[in-house]
Amino acid sequence: VSPLLADSQSRLPKRTVNAPKYDVTKEVALEGAIQSVVRKPAPGMMLGAHLMVSTAQGIVDAGLGRFGLSRAGAATLAAGQHVKLVGLMTIFNNQNVLLTRVIESGNQTIEIRNERGFPLRPGAKTHPVGTRSFGGAR
Repeated sequence: VSPLLADSQSRLPKRTVNAPKYDVTKEVALEGAIQSVVRKPAPGMMLGAHLMVSTAQGIVDAGLGRFGLSRAGAATLAAGQHVKLVGLMTIFNNQNVLLTRVIESGNQTIEIRNERGFPLRPGAKTHPVGTRSFGGAR
C-alpha cells in the first residue's frame, strides 16, 4: 500500500455497528393481528423483513431479519392473521423494534433467531439448549 493510498483511507469515516446484546431473560411475548408484511424495508428501518402487528399496546414493528420470511412456514404469513411473537424489544433509529425470535400462528411455530439472537439461515437445524455436541469423531 502506498503512503498516499494509506493516508486517504485513514480519512474515511469509520462505520460502527453496535449489535444489541440479546438477553433471553428480557424477552417479551406479544399477540396481535398482522397489519402488513414488509419484505423490503423503507429507508431508516432495520434490514430484513418485518411484520407490522396490531397489538393491545399499538402497532409493533417485528423485525424478522434477512432470512425471516425464508424460514419454513413464514411464506404463509399474511395480513389479518393472528400471531404470537416472542422476542426482545430494542431501539433502532429511535424506533421500537421487536427482534423476533419465535412466531406462533395457528398450529405452527416458526423459529427466526436462536436464543443468542442470531438469525437462523434457511435450512439450518435448530438444537435445543444443552443438546449440541462439539466433540466429533475421535
